[in-house]
Amino acid sequence: MEETADGLPDRDALDPELLELPSPPQGRRTLTLALMALVVVGAAALALSLRHDLAYFLSSSETVELGPAIGVDPSGLTTNTHVSVTGHPMVSRAVRYRRILSGGAYVVFPLAGQRTIYVQVEDGPNALARTEFSGRLVTFGELGGRVSTLEEYLAGPMELPVSDASFLVLADEAPGTYAWAALLALLCLLFIAIDVALIVRWFRPIKPIA
Repeated sequence: MEETADGLPDRDALDPELLELPSPPQGRRTLTLALMALVVVGAAALALSLRHDLAYFLSSSETVELGPAIGVDPSGLTTNTHVSVTGHPMVSRAVRYRRILSGGAYVVFPLAGQRTIYVQVEDGPNALARTEFSGRLVTFGELGGRVSTLEEYLAGPMELPVSDASFLVLADEAPGTYAWAALLALLCLLFIAIDVALIVRWFRPIKPIA
C-alpha cells in the first residue's frame, strides 16, 4: 500500500493485491438472482392458489341445510360454505380417482334427480350407501387444476353436464380440516419475505468504511 509524506498508509490509494483478485463470476450472480426471483414468483402463485382454501378455513363452521338435492335452487347457493345435502348417489355415474399428493382414494358422483350438485366422498365399502352428506361446497372451477382431469372425464366419457360452474360437495371436510392451507400460505409468505430481503440487500450500495 502506498504511503503519504508523513509515512502513514494512504487510505485513498488502491491496494494492488485487491486489484489482482479475480472479478466475481457474473454468470453465477445472474443465475442466483434468477432463482431467487423464481422462488418469489412460485411462492406467490402457490399462495394465490390457496385463497379459496384459506377463505374456507376462516369461514363460519355453521352448517347450511340444503335438504334434498333435487329441490335445491343453484342460484341461491354460496360456495366455500359448510353445507348438508341429502340424496341418493347415482352408482352408474360414479367415478373413482386418487389424489397424487395425499394418496387418498375418492368417489365422485351426482345425486339422483339433478345434474347440478355432485358429491365427493372417501372411497370405501359404504361410500355409495350414504344418503346424507355434509362438507365444503365449492365449484369445479374454484378447485382449478386439482380436479381438471376429473371434470374432463365426467364431461367426456361419462357424458355428464359438468362445467366449471358445477357444484361439488367435499363430504366430511369441515373448515377446521383446512388448517394446512393457513400453514402453507404462511410458509409461502415467509419464503417471499426472505427472498425479497436478500434481493434488496444484494443491490444495496456498500457503505464506505470511515
